[in-house]
Amino acid sequence: MHTSLIELFCTLSSPVEERLFAEYGAIFITTAIPPPKIMFNDAREVDAFQALLAADRAVLGDHEIELQTKALSALVSAASQMSQRGGSITARSADSGSRCYEDTVKLWNRNVARGLQHWESLGRIGAERVATILSLSAVDQVSVVLDLEDTEHLFFGTFFDKSILYSVAAPGASQHLSKLAFDVAEFENMDVKTVMASNGWYRTVPSDLPHFTYLGRDEQTLSAAGLKCVERVCGTRVYDFWIPDLTQLQMITPR
Repeated sequence: MHTSLIELFCTLSSPVEERLFAEYGAIFITTAIPPPKIMFNDAREVDAFQALLAADRAVLGDHEIELQTKALSALVSAASQMSQRGGSITARSADSGSRCYEDTVKLWNRNVARGLQHWESLGRIGAERVATILSLSAVDQVSVVLDLEDTEHLFFGTFFDKSILYSVAAPGASQHLSKLAFDVAEFENMDVKTVMASNGWYRTVPSDLPHFTYLGRDEQTLSAAGLKCVERVCGTRVYDFWIPDLTQLQMITPR
């Protein structure tokens, strides 16, 4: 198993870190440059990390996106191979590639504000408590919101029936911050998954079908690197995702 994934698992120091590792931890086995921590605390940390990365830009469809050079090269190769098959791999939106810290905060704040408004209107949470939560920084809100979901079933996902993490990444935890994630417009085309995988790109976030992460590894090696494949049914299709194998990690490194 990839040593860094074991080492990272051993350093998890809070329920929030454990949750975010379970959600987004696959990125840490990338052959490119992974993020230095589970969650960045602020824009300064993100900017400092991104400044160290070798990155390039390319136009895919209607949008120009930026990724780590290694990841972009593999993505352009995948797009070329898909074109030869008569299909395409293009960016779903302008922010399909690299994002800044402020982007993740904006998405997080949107869901938190909508969720608080929804639950307050139903009398499930009081105005004073709402004001207290809104006064917190986005990073400090993460543990509070996840606790509300776990203990009081006040969910902040788009339809208020699932966790906020089904809709947006925790601020500072998005794989897009590492310039190693790409949202594919043609994600429902099953050939896209095959071509992306042959170039080291895989789905790693079970709640996000368009989202692929550059791991840079052959699919046959992912299990040995500490990941497991899980399937999700959406409509008539079955999609697979590679996520941290917590059972395997716990057996190797008892916590």
